[in-house]
Amino acid sequence: MHCAKKCGLFLLSVLVAAAFGAVVGLRYVGDWLSVADQPQKADAILVLGGDFSRPFEAADLYRRGYARVVYVSVPARENQYRLLDEAGLPFPREEDVVREVLLKKGVPAAAIQFFGKDSISTAAEARAARALLAKQAPRLLVVSSPYHLRRARMIFTDALPAADIRMIATSYDPFPQAWWKNQSAARNVLLELAKIAYYELGGRF
Repeated sequence: MHCAKKCGLFLLSVLVAAAFGAVVGLRYVGDWLSVADQPQKADAILVLGGDFSRPFEAADLYRRGYARVVYVSVPARENQYRLLDEAGLPFPREEDVVREVLLKKGVPAAAIQFFGKDSISTAAEARAARALLAKQAPRLLVVSSPYHLRRARMIFTDALPAADIRMIATSYDPFPQAWWKNQSAARNVLLELAKIAYYELGGRF
């Protein structure tokens, strides 16, 4: 009986310690996901799809002279927007909006190009970038949201092993350190953790 009580207390201590470790780990997981690189002179800036804050950062990089061309991802059209198109209520395509942002922020039309076609994931974007640029062993500045940097770095490094890839976080999409207190940030962090696990297990889209 005395041994059982001791074992129970030990097990409880282990569970409490594990729970505490998990809480501490979750507290810093945002930092782990959002580690960014310092920009350097590059052959091109790539704007990944998914968030309109990203072209604002890309335009800043262009104006500061880090690269002379900006490639814009062409993501797949979401079903809700296709339905609007079919109903005669066209909604702007994401890549067109991104291009307009770049133009408004001082990037000349001649410096804006598109890459990929109907990309459905970061992996698809990386494959499109490889098809376009792999033979050049390029230096790339890949612009994305802070929470997305860890996974995007993994995917682009695997797809373009000879490239010098710098992951740049858009400063126009603030990422709170206490991410669990923000609904949008919490959703993004939890989704990224699941997507990283899926990728590490060999999942690809």
